[in-house]
Amino acid sequence: MRPKWRGCPLLPHANSGVLQLGDAAVPYQLRRSRRRRTLGLTVTACEVRIHAPNWTPRAEIECYVKQQHDWLRRAWGRVQARTPQSDAASDKAVRYLGRTLTLDIRPSLFSEVRRHGDSLRVHAPLDADTGALIRDWLLARAERLLAWRLARIAQKLGRAPSRFALSNAQTQWGSCTRSGRIRLNWRLVQAPLTLIDYVAAHELAHLVHLDHSPRFWAKVAELCPDALARRAELRTMSAVLFEM
Repeated sequence: MRPKWRGCPLLPHANSGVLQLGDAAVPYQLRRSRRRRTLGLTVTACEVRIHAPNWTPRAEIECYVKQQHDWLRRAWGRVQARTPQSDAASDKAVRYLGRTLTLDIRPSLFSEVRRHGDSLRVHAPLDADTGALIRDWLLARAERLLAWRLARIAQKLGRAPSRFALSNAQTQWGSCTRSGRIRLNWRLVQAPLTLIDYVAAHELAHLVHLDHSPRFWAKVAELCPDALARRAELRTMSAVLFEM
C-alpha cells in the first residue's frame, strides 16, 4: 500500500522558492531527473537543493523535506558558519534615524533587505554588491520619510515648497531655490528625527527669507525652537553621515 502523504504542506507549489528553517528563510530549488531513483538533499552556501525522480508526487517530496527539517536546519547553520561574508560591509553597521543597526548578511538566491529590530538583514547572492543594496534601502526610506517631515513643518509655516526632491550632494544637507524647490540630502535618513527637522525648517525658512539674515534665523527658530543646538549637533555628525 502506498503511504498517504496528505497533511504535509511545506513547500510552495513551485520548483523554487523559500524554505523556512528555524529563523532562516532559505532559498530552495527542486530538481527532478529521469535518472534519479531516490529523494535527496544538498545544502550549499546559497540554497537547499531538493533532488527527486521525475515520477515522485509533490506531496511525497514535501513530506520528505519535512522529515529532514531538523537535519536541514543544522546543515544550513554549519554551512553559513563556514561561509565568509561576501562584502566588506558585513563587518560594519548601518545608521538609521539615529540608531545603529548591525548588519546580518545572508547568502541567498534573491536580494532582499529588511529591518529586524536593531539589525538590518540583507539576503543577497554571494556576488552581489551588498553596499549598493543597503544604499537603495536607505534611499527608499529617505524619499518617504524626508517628504513627511518636510510636509509636517511646512504646515506649521503655512507655506509649502513648489517641489521636493532628494539630493546626493557631498557637502550640503539641503537647498532651496527662488522658485521654491527644496532638496534634502538622502543621507539625512541616518540622523535622528530632530536633526532632520532642523534641516527641513532651515530650508523652509528660505521660502520666506532667501538669505541668512537675522529675520531668516528668527523664522528658523520659530519652526525649530532649539535650532542652534541641533545645527551644532549636525555639524558634529556630518563627517560620519557623509561616509555612506
